[in-house]
Amino acid sequence: MTAGKVRLTWHGHACFTIDNGQYVLVLDPYKPEMIGYPPLQISAHAMLASHQHEDHNYRAAVTFLPAPADLVVPVSPADPWPDGADPACFLVRSIEAFHDDAKGNKRGRNLIHVIRTSGLTIAHLGDLGHPLSEDQAKAIGPLDLLLLPVGGYYTIDADQAVQTIRQLSPRNVAPMHYQVGYGHLPIATVESFLEKISPLYRLHELGAPVLDLSPTDQNTCFVFKFKTGS
Repeated sequence: MTAGKVRLTWHGHACFTIDNGQYVLVLDPYKPEMIGYPPLQISAHAMLASHQHEDHNYRAAVTFLPAPADLVVPVSPADPWPDGADPACFLVRSIEAFHDDAKGNKRGRNLIHVIRTSGLTIAHLGDLGHPLSEDQAKAIGPLDLLLLPVGGYYTIDADQAVQTIRQLSPRNVAPMHYQVGYGHLPIATVESFLEKISPLYRLHELGAPVLDLSPTDQNTCFVFKFKTGS
């Protein structure tokens, strides 16, 4: 991977890997039998989980590769991204949110992760279950890519996802956490979201589970294609 690019792979549900050419970070790996997905096995140098449900924090699905202790660098949401950081590391802002619209009383807390690596900034909203506050939106800041749930029931739905996108104004977006034909989760497919977002962002159906994101990508809704074993 060249400088200024990162490769994202969607492994289904809310699970992505981010490869900056030297290291791989996995987000929200799931326990396949819990949600009716095919087997999942990922190799990565580090992991982040939005919350502690097994469809988002299943470490057993990950083979961890040797990595420096400072590969993931926490950054306070109140601070700017540090100058001169190693582009191969993963700078991470973690922003408190909730898994429901009742301040966590139904399903608990949810962490939004904003990741900066190789000069690009990506936010993963996890199982966000409510509209963002102004403070949360400000803490997230400018984004090259927003990964957000759109399936509803456990998370925000298509309408709320579009509202969140309008609030954050990311350069590019990609939906996650929707029904792809595996299991029996009572969540919607992606079609309603795509219909609602298409007046705002150009739709780009990737035809594969992989996106090579670059600084030139702009105003695009990337639609990953789930592929067994990806």
